[in-house]
This record gives sequence, C-alpha cells and structure tokens, in this order.
Amino acid sequence: MRINKTGNFNPIFSLSNFLFLAFLVFGLQSLSAQSSNLKPNIAPDEFTAKSGNTGWQEGKTVPNLKFNDINGKKSELYSLLEKPVIFEFYTLDCKACTANKKYLKAFFKQFNINIVGICTDEYPNQIRKMTREQGLHWANIYDDSKKFSGKTFAKGSGLGDPAFVLILPDKTVSKIYNSPADVKKLGVDLQMYFSNN
Repeated sequence: MRINKTGNFNPIFSLSNFLFLAFLVFGLQSLSAQSSNLKPNIAPDEFTAKSGNTGWQEGKTVPNLKFNDINGKKSELYSLLEKPVIFEFYTLDCKACTANKKYLKAFFKQFNINIVGICTDEYPNQIRKMTREQGLHWANIYDDSKKFSGKTFAKGSGLGDPAFVLILPDKTVSKIYNSPADVKKLGVDLQMYFSNN
C-alpha cells in the first residue's frame, strides 16, 4: 500500500495490487484445476482404435494403452514395461479383491514390478480414498472408456472381467487369471519368472 503526502493511501495503486493478486490466484487455481480434472480413463492406441485388434490373449503382443490415473497422472503401458506389469481388475465392493491387495502389495515390494489397478466402478473419489487408506502406491484408474469398439476396456478387449493379467517386458501377455482366487498362482508364476531371469 502506498501512502501519499497527505497521509492517505493511494486507491489506484491499491486497486492495481488487488487486481494483480486476484489474477495470480485465479490463474494458479485454473492451472491446478486443469491438472487435477484430467478424467481418469483408458484410451486405445492408434492401432487398436483403427483395427479393433486388441491383442489381449496369452502369448499375444499387447497394444500401448494410454491412461490417466485417478490422481491425474498421464501414462502409457509401454513406458511401464521395463519390468513385468500386472493389470488388476476389481470392484470396490468385492471382498476377495480387497483381501488380495495385501498379496499385491507384497508382490510390488518383493519383485519390484509395476501394477495398474483397473476399477470397473466409476467412482474416482471412492477409488482415490481406498488407495490412500490401503497404501496402494501404483497407478489406479477406472474403466469408463467407451472407445474400445463402443465398450469399456475390459469388455472391448474380450477380457470380460478377469482378476489379473500378467504382461512381460517383451510386451506379451504371459497369463490371464480369471478369478480373484488365482492371486496365489500369480505369485508362483512371478517367482518362477524372476528365478529364470
């Protein structure tokens, strides 16, 4: 605030300060909103989008999925494949899925792998809350995209709702596990992979 010779503040200077600060605050909030409001979803790569060929079968090369996680972070599958990746499909009300998180956390720590949690419920705030409470330090998204032949990723890729998909660094699907109860088989397969590599 600038004081003039009569002892009063200069209203023009004060107004310009206020406008500048308002612009600065609004601008920062706008930038923050843009980064935090990225819609979390999965999008197909160009090959998948054009051909409809998803390649989500055991032994097949996977397409390069692109996605925004629930915290607004952009990523793509191929950038994660310097090590094996587990896709975990789950719903928020699945008790077996919740129980399996302890196994996934152990795999994440023991084998230093990448995990992508794919929730088929469209409730990003609840997914965000659950991942915070359970300490899940990997990418989590929700499967809301209709770009896969007009269906969600799980249905459009022909996977249905499998519990887990194990993808190897050579970009192939090693195995598809069709039940949450298969988490222990997944652990055995990971142990065998790392014993041989």
